[in-house]
Amino acid sequence: MEITKEREPLYKKWWAWIVLFLITAFIVNWTNNQADYLQADEPEEKTFPVMAVENESIESDSDNDQPLTFQIGVDLPAGEYLALAQNDRLGYILSTRNPNLTVSEIIWQQHFGNHTIVTVNPGEFITTNHVTLLLIDDAIVPNFVDGILYAGTYRIGIDLPPGIYTLFPDDEQVGYFRTSTSSHPIDAHIIHQQNFTEPITIALNEGDYFTMMRAEIRK
Repeated sequence: MEITKEREPLYKKWWAWIVLFLITAFIVNWTNNQADYLQADEPEEKTFPVMAVENESIESDSDNDQPLTFQIGVDLPAGEYLALAQNDRLGYILSTRNPNLTVSEIIWQQHFGNHTIVTVNPGEFITTNHVTLLLIDDAIVPNFVDGILYAGTYRIGIDLPPGIYTLFPDDEQVGYFRTSTSSHPIDAHIIHQQNFTEPITIALNEGDYFTMMRAEIRK
């Protein structure tokens, strides 16, 4: 009578466990590679920090230093604004296409001392820090104080008469001036701009927008 030998179960064979281990290692490695690929294909969106560059020697008198965001056409009307820097700090204005404040949605941004004039369009989201916004028709643009016209933006023929002016750079700083055709930060055509370290004489014409930084005009 022939005796049939009972086969040993597969799970008791040593080589079966080695094969199972190799298959498992392959699957885990493939899954990790796929996860890395998907993560690289969809990078996390960067957020733009909305902060003004502050004058460290002067503390704000305001209890609220948080940026404020306005939708143009909803919270504020479109148009031209006088922007006043608050509490002797540099003002900051950021324009974006949506309120998420991401780098890819930035239209323009400005840091400024004293004041500037900007035009904002419907649909923009304007974020400000240390800034007071006034519609230009309801505002008085700062002018000469004790014979000195300080850095800022001026409309020639409205805020400042046309004429020949001498610009003086602030002590040990590089002064800068620009004349342009409008107050929109990116749509305006720049007529002339220049850095200077010594007094410079320029002609300002009717209709120009004149911006001066790190400099002043003396009567």
